[in-house]
Amino acid sequence: MNSIQKVFYVLRSVILITAIITIADNCYAQEVKQTQDTLHLTSGIDIFDVLRKLTKKPAKPIDTPRTGKSNFSFLPVLGYSPSNGVVLGAAVSVTKYMGDPTTTKLTTALLNASITTKDQIITSFRYDLYTSQNKWYISGDNRLLFFTQPTYGLGIYGLNNQPFTFSLNGLSVTTHGSLEQPLKYNYIRLYETFLRKVNDQHWYAGAAVMIDHNFKIQDESLQLDSPVHITSHYLYSKTYGFNTTKYSTDGLAAVIMHDSRDNPINPYSGYYLNVSYRVNPTFLGSSKNSTMLYYEYRTYINVNKDIPRNLIAFWFWGTNVLSGHVPYLELPSITWDTYNRSGRGYIQGRFRGNNMLYGETEFRFRLTRNDLLGGVTFIDCTTASNPLPYVSQSLFNTVAPGGGVGLRIKMNKSDRTNITADYAMGYGFSGIYLNIREAF
Repeated sequence: MNSIQKVFYVLRSVILITAIITIADNCYAQEVKQTQDTLHLTSGIDIFDVLRKLTKKPAKPIDTPRTGKSNFSFLPVLGYSPSNGVVLGAAVSVTKYMGDPTTTKLTTALLNASITTKDQIITSFRYDLYTSQNKWYISGDNRLLFFTQPTYGLGIYGLNNQPFTFSLNGLSVTTHGSLEQPLKYNYIRLYETFLRKVNDQHWYAGAAVMIDHNFKIQDESLQLDSPVHITSHYLYSKTYGFNTTKYSTDGLAAVIMHDSRDNPINPYSGYYLNVSYRVNPTFLGSSKNSTMLYYEYRTYINVNKDIPRNLIAFWFWGTNVLSGHVPYLELPSITWDTYNRSGRGYIQGRFRGNNMLYGETEFRFRLTRNDLLGGVTFIDCTTASNPLPYVSQSLFNTVAPGGGVGLRIKMNKSDRTNITADYAMGYGFSGIYLNIREAF
């Protein structure tokens, strides 16, 4: 699909969704009896209210937020994604106020465990904890993966599966056909962040411990005997002196954060900013010395004061390797962000580089007046660099676009948790993405 066709597809999707909004506002006349002011403060009905109605039970009123009460959302996972194949598992979302809800932000946690038809076992535990009066912010991104996944080299190459050539020690190698380079490996990520509130304007500062460890790496398409097939993972590792079967990036980071979002799961207003400077010395366990800079910005702009859910959301993040070298699988890559939500329209790990920038905008809107259903349209783009002298590529040399549409089903009206189903397209890829919670 060429660029003109891509633009046409996105515009067609926007027009279609606009038509759906108009039809929905006329068709869904039945709503929970609330005043307009109350509707602004609550979340209509959720999927459990629908089940209660089917069993002729009254809808459950929204609880007044209070300290110590936990909200649980359980989602059995049976789906498909380009990077995982068929997925079977479960996700549990937990939210709780650790202090007075009028002065304390919502604490959230997400536990996920699943197996896939691509011989993957995925477990993760991620959380964002705010103590009473938001004095401390503590977050974690912890994963244990027994994983298989293709990589596609560094930078933005092969959008149309065109071959490209590189050389190693005078040996010229050209890729043909599919650019997939399958890898099998185990991965441990342990990220723990501790930030202290520094003023009353939502600013925090502190430090983080960050551990990335890849081991039992099997480069399945590597072939050193005739006919020779050199993979990007092998080429990069040999060029910068990394073991090709295991490596680590273990370090400490200084972090500054601003968070004025009204809800971390599904914001209607506010913005989020995070800047992190990470140092990975060998004496802490890193395979090579390196330093990295990470920055992220999210903002939410309401477009209808009577419907807080109707908004435009923006997400931008970037990662730069400032000095030294980082192992291949631990370089910045799409869909390896905290909740694996970037790069919709492409397979996980499709783009990777020592420097990467990612941007996305999403239009979110209410479909039904009872707030049970919603929709989104989104566009994203990625650019990445390749440091190798054989095929050097800088940022913005090429940009990979993606986009799509999605449906939202209200799962928990108390904390705005949604079940999300998105269809996205990129160059050479398309897929359905099923998740719990918003993309960002």
